[in-house]
Order: sequence, then C-alpha cells, then structure tokens
Amino acid sequence: MITFSDDVLKEVVAVAKDNGIETAALLAIVEVESAGRALEDDGKTPRLLFERHIFHRELRKRTPEKLARAVEVGLAIPKWNRAVQYKDQGTSRGRLAVLARARAIDTECANRSCSWGVGQTMGFLAEEMGFGSATEMVHSITDGGIPAQVSAMVREISNKKLKDELNSHNWAGFARVYNGPGYAANQYDAKMAAAYSKWVIKFPPDNEERAEEEKIDIIPTRVAEPPKTMAESKTGWAAIIGTITAVGTAVGQAVDSIRPLLSDPKVIMLIVVIALAAGAFIYWDRRRKLRQDLV
Repeated sequence: MITFSDDVLKEVVAVAKDNGIETAALLAIVEVESAGRALEDDGKTPRLLFERHIFHRELRKRTPEKLARAVEVGLAIPKWNRAVQYKDQGTSRGRLAVLARARAIDTECANRSCSWGVGQTMGFLAEEMGFGSATEMVHSITDGGIPAQVSAMVREISNKKLKDELNSHNWAGFARVYNGPGYAANQYDAKMAAAYSKWVIKFPPDNEERAEEEKIDIIPTRVAEPPKTMAESKTGWAAIIGTITAVGTAVGQAVDSIRPLLSDPKVIMLIVVIALAAGAFIYWDRRRKLRQDLV
C-alpha cells in the first residue's frame, strides 16, 4: 500500500467522518490523484499537475494576445494529447519548472490550468469553490496546508453531488464527473476500485462484518463493483461449492437405491422436491455457521 504522510492520512480520515463520506473511498481518491503527497519537493508548493490544453483554453478566453507565445514554447495545445501532455512533468522538479514558465506568461491562467493538492482540484474551479480567482485559491491551499487541500477536495465532491457515488462505490459514475469523460481511457474507475479495495481493509464501513486483519479477495474491473464481505468472498464461495457437492452426492446415492421406481413420474417429482429441500437446508445451515465463525 502506498505510504501516505501521517498528516494527510489523519486529516482525510477526520474529514471523511465529519462529512459522511466513507473513509476508504475518500482515501482512494487521494491515492489515485496524488499518492498521498501534499507538497512538491520545494516543501511549500501544493502537489500539482499542469494541463497544456487547459492553458490553451484559458489564455484564449482571458488573454488571447498571449496564446501564440504559449503555443510557440510548447506550453499550450488545443486538445489533450497523451504524447506531449506531461512529457516534462515526471518529477517534482519538472512540474515546478513547467509551472514557473507558464506563470511567466500569465499567472492566473497558469494557476487555472493546474490541478492542485491531495485531491488535485482544478484551478479553473476556483469561482465555483467560492474563491475570487485561481490565484486566490492557490494562496489559500498553500497557506492553509493539508486541511485546506482536503477541504477543497471535499468541497468539489459536494458541489458536484458525488458523495452518493462514492458511498455506493459507483466508481464509473464518480470518475465520469471528477476525472472527466476520458476516465475510461485513463482507467480511472479501475484505479479507484483497486485503491479502495486496499483501504477498506484498514478502514471497513462501520456496518460491515469481517474477520480482523484478514484480507478479502477483490479483483478490480473496468466498471468496478463494491468490495465483497468475507461471507461473500472466498469463504462464501467455498460454502456454496460445498453445498452443491453435498447435494449431488446425496442425490446420486438416492438414485442408486430407488432406480427401479424411476419410471414413475410421481416418484421422480418427489425426489426432486426432497433434493431441493435438502439442498436449501444444507446451504442455510452452512451460511449460519459461517456467520457465527466470523463474529
């Protein structure tokens, strides 16, 4: 599991509880977006990622006279392009250098074109978040530290009405809004499911029963499902398979003993009814014992 800073982990856990968001789901966002790191290597700039296509859009709308210069130096492109989008942002030093170059062209547009903090909140959402500008937002989450970063993430979730998607583990529905329409190509929903499956072991929902410290088996999918409880996991499937095997054995033995009577339809019907009833009882009994074992 990715190692978060203690301060990030504690803040996310506290804020999740205060806002009625499942802790593991909120931690999954932080893992996918920032790997639990709040700051760049300079120790003061919130974790960031510069988006060249957003810089192109913001300059075109706000200061079009500066757009040609940004395009010329490779900081602005008309559409998102994986090949060049983040080519020089693989390190903290690279991200800080790109930000400085963009701010030299236009500070506000540069700040609007980055995602910021542990939840990677986009700068162009500043007004929606209640700030006067992206620059004001960046100053706020810089001065306010980790609590301000987490607060911005939760405010975005609230503004976009995504709490229900998180708490119901609708990763695709959440990703479509939070990450954008290209979420599937980014495998954002699958990444959320995988991150959640790890965090839910440490922070299970209050109403979920599972053996302490025993991991559950989860295979992330493109449209991910909620993690299974222990009773629905490997042990649960073992109970179902055992039930089927037991019923099959019992039916086979019964068939051998009454083979001469099998030409009578009424006898066959009676056998089927008895087998189904026996199977239902055995399955119920195994599930009951399994639940007792897990308590």
